Amino acid sequence: MSVLFCSVASLRRRRSVCCGTVKAVLCTGGEGPSAALFAARCGAGDLTIAADSGLDLAVRLGLMPDLIVGDFDSVSDPGLPSRYPSAEVISFPRDKDETDTEIAIRIARERGATEVVLVGGGGGRLDHLLGIVEQFERDSRPDLWISAGCVVRAVDSEIRETGAIGDIISFIPLGCEPCTMRSTGLRWPLDRIEWRRGDIGVSNEFAESEVCVTMRTGLLLMIRPSGEM
Repeated sequence: MSVLFCSVASLRRRRSVCCGTVKAVLCTGGEGPSAALFAARCGAGDLTIAADSGLDLAVRLGLMPDLIVGDFDSVSDPGLPSRYPSAEVISFPRDKDETDTEIAIRIARERGATEVVLVGGGGGRLDHLLGIVEQFERDSRPDLWISAGCVVRAVDSEIRETGAIGDIISFIPLGCEPCTMRSTGLRWPLDRIEWRRGDIGVSNEFAESEVCVTMRTGLLLMIRPSGEM
């Protein structure tokens, strides 16, 4: 059975590479989304990575990891990785300069992921939460982050989001470059605004069923409460 899984996973990745895209789903520690939200916003990837206690989340979501990484100091059962003999396991020392999430994102990009979806990471320690936010300032940043409480997207070109009129959607500028953008579908449009780091655009709302934001310069984080999706 494990040989069959490896074969199917390899074929899936090769097919995606031929099409020019590789989607990595990265489960990390902390509170994760419901199975319904995960399926609606992400679904299966070409490469599934579990970072330490993210393996517990992967199990809950019914995902079969291709790669398991970390120091395994927070996974519920230290023997859990051994239950997935077809998965590659990469262990790291507990004393290191990167978090398990950082390591998993780096490895995903090194292995050719063109899209990285981070799953989990909600609640828990504030320093870990801020550490994930900081990942979005890097060139290797995740494209999408789905936690128990919110959905976060990096906006460096154009995004489209669907929702009900009145749904909340927030935007926070990142990086040193000023953020200028165009928008449609928002109660308070973002046109002719120049945001800099430290500015915030919290609790904007859908004025139509679809919101579109197109960046001219800079990088934004889009944040939506998961309860409204």
